[in-house]
Amino acid sequence: MKLFLTSSGISENLARDFLTFVGKEPMELKMYFMPTATDGKEDKTFTVKSMDDFAAIGINPVWYALRFKTKELIERELADADVIWVGGGNTFYLLDIARKVGFMDVVDDLVRNRGVLYGGTSAGTILANPSIEVAGWGEADRNDVGLRDLTSFGFLRALTQVHYKSEEAAMLSSHKSDFPIYTIPDDGALMVDGERVTLLGDAKIMP
Repeated sequence: MKLFLTSSGISENLARDFLTFVGKEPMELKMYFMPTATDGKEDKTFTVKSMDDFAAIGINPVWYALRFKTKELIERELADADVIWVGGGNTFYLLDIARKVGFMDVVDDLVRNRGVLYGGTSAGTILANPSIEVAGWGEADRNDVGLRDLTSFGFLRALTQVHYKSEEAAMLSSHKSDFPIYTIPDDGALMVDGERVTLLGDAKIMP
């Protein structure tokens, strides 16, 4: 299982590590990019930035919105994926839609059993956790969809605090969780290959 989890996409300092990790020439890479977490947002600045980051390293992702898909359609359309990249936005909304359309089941199989790399920006990174609980901590996403079951993919047996700043350390320590916490600032990432986790940029695991 391969994961590349970021706060703010493929910044310049992460590009070489990402391309090496993927193991294909950029123009040969079939990447599907999910902007779904920003469905309700007027400001698409960071979604556009993620797409620009990929264009800068020669990748042309397929824009793939989820809201009106079905599980059968997702299975068929993502069958040729090398990378599935889930963008940022509201994590609660993202998980709700991803469950309703069958995205969670399809992608869980693709990533665990079929060698597809899962990548994430912000909310997309949190979706890789066993629970999206961290999305409700501190300056949090609003749970406007009233989601109660926060169980997510569980690709990573830890939580990720995205857009991390050092002044958030006390806030994180105040929350009780069964999982360790990785802090990922905007220039950082977690690169996961099976059981091996590589910290990039200033990403760290909380002591």
